[in-house]
Amino acid sequence: MKIKAIYLLIILLGMIVPVSAHGVDITPQSTIVIADNSTGIMAKKVGNEMGLNVTVYNFKSDADVSHELEHALSNSNKRILAVAYQDTVNEFLSKNPDLYNRIFVCSADEIDIKNGLTLLTANNTSGGFLTPFLAGILIGVIGGLAGGVFWMKKKIS
Repeated sequence: MKIKAIYLLIILLGMIVPVSAHGVDITPQSTIVIADNSTGIMAKKVGNEMGLNVTVYNFKSDADVSHELEHALSNSNKRILAVAYQDTVNEFLSKNPDLYNRIFVCSADEIDIKNGLTLLTANNTSGGFLTPFLAGILIGVIGGLAGGVFWMKKKIS
């Protein structure tokens, strides 16, 4: 019996998909605004006035901004509005043109920020709650069936 459990454990561990990461995503939110000290307060105020769940991050260097932009490559739900560090963002977009529909650059003007946030939220096509819910149900059913078969086999023998 112990050998079967060990074989089952080895099979389950062998089925785990490896994950490669290049760092910790400091912005788990899907819609963020890249700002600096002079533009952060205004961007947050505009987002709050629009009633949007937007997080404004005050970055200190171009390297931090580049690192955050790299997370948009692997996370298709991440949408970014760049109010500051525009040269860094434009350079990144020139190297990754497929991200033009999720990363926008705007000036540090209230109207431009409002238009940029409107574009970001209008292009948001994430699955929302339904996709992870259905994935959880599928995993639960498969796990439950496997556990039930294992338990019934144990009761019969």
